[in-house]
Amino acid sequence: MSHTAERKSRTKIHKAQFQFGRLVRDINHRITAGDDSKSILDFLFDSLDIIIPYDRIGIALIEGQGKHRRLCSEWMKSKTPCGHLGVGYCGPLDGSSLEHILATGHPRIINDLVQYGIEKPESESTQLALKDGIRSSLSCPVYLHQQPIGIVFFSSGTPETYKSEHIDTYLEIADELAFIIDQDRRRQETSSAKSTGQNVRMLLHDLKSPLNIIQGFLQIAQDEDWYKILDQDAKRVFTTLERNASHMSNLLGELAELNQLNFQKEKAEIREVTLREFLSEIEAVAIDLASKKSIAVILKWDANLPEKTFFDPLKIRRVMDNLMSNAVKYSTRETTVRLSVSYRQGQLHFEVSDQGLGIPENELPKLFHEFGKTSVRPTEGESSSGMGLAIAKKIVEQHQGQISVHSQVGRGSTFSFWIPTR
Repeated sequence: MSHTAERKSRTKIHKAQFQFGRLVRDINHRITAGDDSKSILDFLFDSLDIIIPYDRIGIALIEGQGKHRRLCSEWMKSKTPCGHLGVGYCGPLDGSSLEHILATGHPRIINDLVQYGIEKPESESTQLALKDGIRSSLSCPVYLHQQPIGIVFFSSGTPETYKSEHIDTYLEIADELAFIIDQDRRRQETSSAKSTGQNVRMLLHDLKSPLNIIQGFLQIAQDEDWYKILDQDAKRVFTTLERNASHMSNLLGELAELNQLNFQKEKAEIREVTLREFLSEIEAVAIDLASKKSIAVILKWDANLPEKTFFDPLKIRRVMDNLMSNAVKYSTRETTVRLSVSYRQGQLHFEVSDQGLGIPENELPKLFHEFGKTSVRPTEGESSSGMGLAIAKKIVEQHQGQISVHSQVGRGSTFSFWIPTR
């Protein structure tokens, strides 16, 4: 190489390095400033064109689990028509050559896509890319927290476009790119969750309004003179309607509460609580509830309980009421329910034990999930929505705690949870 050619080559390299350094600084500045992820991606790939050549660039993210994983095209920027392989295209990942890229973390260059298509006629994405005029490609894995999340595809209509230095350039911005993609995905998930939450809230309102009217008319009817002269069979019809309307109202209430916990990210209102006073209120409600089935309630707390602590009393009361209600529902008459509270290593531990029916071990995983009902039924036909434990779990987790269950068929169940003291 002549001195002139060598000097030109060094100048070109230094210019590219300077441009790349400025690009990385600009990306980080835009991320710090909170710019929209889509605009950052557009800026990034417009700027990359002078460093990594392309006619088309796309991002595909992993969806699904195990053998059902697939890569789905989420974003694309193209200088040429892409009528065959565009945004929304999904292909199976299991057994594909792209799976190897994600497993090893090594980018792949194909500089003769026509020949590759002949060797891999079963590759649908390759055949579609060829139809779009793509002749060489650089496929780069995207990792977040050391886990693969997708692939960035640089594609060119010219063969022999990509070289090893293009891989080196990509690796320099890989972390920033993964962060941008993750931020955009989180934004989409938040937007989707917000929209879903709003739709559910509107649906619940639309269901609640006519139900309130039905309940109102049922109550009015029972105060009318004509109701008093009805025979017992007719009155039983009204009683059945009222009971089911009440069950439906409770169900809608729990759905609304679950919707709020799921989609509106309602925060726990942590405040100071006088613990023994709080527990005495829980005990009073539990005794009243259990008295309907002549069930004894025994409350026990450790002597070392702190006098005051901090949590959301309304929400923790909601958890305790649910556990106590379940204990009564699934217990036979004249048994005992025990409530115990202890303090260990900066944690408050709550426990509700019954002498009820118990739950088969293989059905325990159903608990704490929405509509997670088991084959066990309340002993006197009480209603159960299957959402109470899911609500309880979310409330406990809001307090950075954990909830669990131990059960034995024919012996009863013990539900426990703990929350940190503050």
